[in-house]
Amino acid sequence: MTQLSNDCFKHNKKRISLEKAVSILEKRIKCIKKTQKIKLDQALGRILSKDIISKINVPPFNNTAVDGYAFKYSDLNKKKETTLKLVGRITAGQNFNKKIKKGEIARIFTGAKVPEGADTVIMQEDCNTTDNQIVLKPGIFKGANIRKKGEDIKYGKKIISKGSKLRAQDIALIASIGIKEIDVFEKLIVGIFTTGNELFEPGTKVSKSGIYDSNRYCLKNLLETINCSVKDYGIKKDNEKLIKKSLKKISKDCDLIITTGGMSVGEEDYVRKVIEENGSLNFWNIAIKPGRPVALGNIFKKPFIGLPGNPVSVMITFLKIALPTINKLSGFLSPKEKNFIVTADFNFKKKSGRKEFLRVKISKNLNGQIKIKNYPNTGSGVFTSMVETDGLIELPDKLTYLKKGAKIKFVPFTEVLV
Repeated sequence: MTQLSNDCFKHNKKRISLEKAVSILEKRIKCIKKTQKIKLDQALGRILSKDIISKINVPPFNNTAVDGYAFKYSDLNKKKETTLKLVGRITAGQNFNKKIKKGEIARIFTGAKVPEGADTVIMQEDCNTTDNQIVLKPGIFKGANIRKKGEDIKYGKKIISKGSKLRAQDIALIASIGIKEIDVFEKLIVGIFTTGNELFEPGTKVSKSGIYDSNRYCLKNLLETINCSVKDYGIKKDNEKLIKKSLKKISKDCDLIITTGGMSVGEEDYVRKVIEENGSLNFWNIAIKPGRPVALGNIFKKPFIGLPGNPVSVMITFLKIALPTINKLSGFLSPKEKNFIVTADFNFKKKSGRKEFLRVKISKNLNGQIKIKNYPNTGSGVFTSMVETDGLIELPDKLTYLKKGAKIKFVPFTEVLV
């Protein structure tokens, strides 16, 4: 099932902006509409495939918000103390069938249903008790301390929309209207592998010219953070036949394929060649740093994303390119990225004509003003920078010099993977 049309992009040597790339992506990508019914206690991080409509009022009856006494407001003397007869005691969950009449009052505890005939609850601290009589102080208003029926949720209200990714508070809200099972989109099955003769699995002996594979671990955990089901196909050597065979197998088992490395124009970059010959490669030559090369296409009728080989580039292009693709395929109507305007505490030169993402750390000056510091080593292979910083700042295409003290857009890592 191809979810990305073959003519989404035609390969063009001219770079396109990130905004243009994401705009086309949003128009072309469609949700894989496979759904399932699951139990509510398994719903964390899942994406709703149907609106949730309440079939009850919440609360289902008027109840008290405090421990106190329930009575008729019309019995209250507005200028002096009022004495009423105590006729009952009501706890949460108790069915109290007696109607409160004129001159009567009932002891009531938080969450208990307000009895018929009563319309106000006074806090126990504002009363005095004498035998079976309760003395009320004046000054309370009618309806005080009562949670009204349907005050939180009214019957027939849509409480959560289709396409929402469920958080703990969303699940609690669904539980409050008595729903035990919900309809969700199936988890997106993503097949991943990394390419390169130089890559070795952590825990194995590495050659003198080799390095350990960190990209696959980054990619796998990013995908699992957003609740994808990940199939890890390991490290693939730079071998055209092996890569073709691997892609063909993965296409049968997965909804989406993501690879890292092998997407450039070098003689050993076979992933790109296999995609072009057996599918449709709509190559994104995007004007961003770090990040090139990034590819989007189809292989054996399945959508494909090819990320760069440098570790920092992998994470940033995942956040900026792969994530919106995955959200759309998953049915997640993701909110707009939250960003904050902060003050730069450094100077920085950049080239015009490309968007640049800098890794930065947050600090506060003596006046409590939030400022950001640039990580000193901006290389796309320095993954320490992703661990020792708090997020990214986005330098616009036309900007050539960021001056200390300038206001700039900052996106915390914690706000990206929602």
